[in-house]
Amino acid sequence: MYEHPSFTYNRVVVEQERVDRANELRRVVAENSSRIMPRAHPVRDRIRGWFGVSRADAATPVAASESARVICEPTAQPVHAQ
Repeated sequence: MYEHPSFTYNRVVVEQERVDRANELRRVVAENSSRIMPRAHPVRDRIRGWFGVSRADAATPVAASESARVICEPTAQPVHAQ
């Protein structure tokens, strides 16, 4: 009621341009998906380093199972109290 009609029209035009740009970006990304490179995440990587979160390599589960097997296997005959 208090808004000027040109304000409403300009708002519609700006929103339509924003939607058109977003659709164009989606089209370009879809057409060139093989050229997309992952973005660097320096903040996330720094926080991961602070808390010691690291990705385990493939040998970690094997080493853990080997150490568990060695600990669980009896190595000598039990010693009886005399």
